[in-house]
Amino acid sequence: MFKFLKKKQHLGTVNNKEPLNIDGMSIVDAYYIENSQIEAYKTDRERYSDALIYVLKQYFTDVDRMFEGTDDGEAVVAFHNDEPVKCIYLNPETIDQLRIYEQEMPLKQAILKICELENED
Repeated sequence: MFKFLKKKQHLGTVNNKEPLNIDGMSIVDAYYIENSQIEAYKTDRERYSDALIYVLKQYFTDVDRMFEGTDDGEAVVAFHNDEPVKCIYLNPETIDQLRIYEQEMPLKQAILKICELENED
């Protein structure tokens, strides 16, 4: 499991937008990630982002990766008739959960479970 802290919870007190330096951690998107886990986190995040987009496009008219640079971090958002209907954040919790599910089932099934689309296949 990834060890992480949410960036906005650890902002400096001088300038409420300046992140603190935390020993052994670096900021990736909106989260502090332990330096030893950054490469694995980035690799898994990109892989799962691509897989989420691929699978969700089979169910929705449009799927985009959005919210880069926001306090909550990036997400994959699925739209139906220009209305957002699913928003899956690419945060450490989601990535960890997909890793756990993928050990138990095929990746497509893991994605359907995390997106709560299990019964629509």
